Amino acid sequence: MSYVQTIDARWKLCPMPGLMAKRAINEGALSGSLGICVTDPSAPKDFDTFARLAGHTVRWEQRGEMVAITLRLSSSAPGENP
Repeated sequence: MSYVQTIDARWKLCPMPGLMAKRAINEGALSGSLGICVTDPSAPKDFDTFARLAGHTVRWEQRGEMVAITLRLSSSAPGENP
C-alpha cells in the first residue's frame, strides 16, 4: 500500500533534511510524492538541486518560519509504483 509521507525536518540544518528525504525514498512505500517541512533557509535551494539531479519535481511554499516542500518522485525512484 502507498501513502503520502511527510517528514518533519524543522530546526534541522543541512544536510539532515535531504538525508531524511533520501532515507524515506529508499525505504519505499511512498505514493508519488513526499512532503518535507523545513526551517533551514538553504533547504529550498538544496531540494531544487536534489530534485534536478534525481529526476524528481520540487515545489515549495513559505509558511511563516517554515517552508513546506513537496517532492514529486520520478517513476524510477525506489518505492514508486510504475
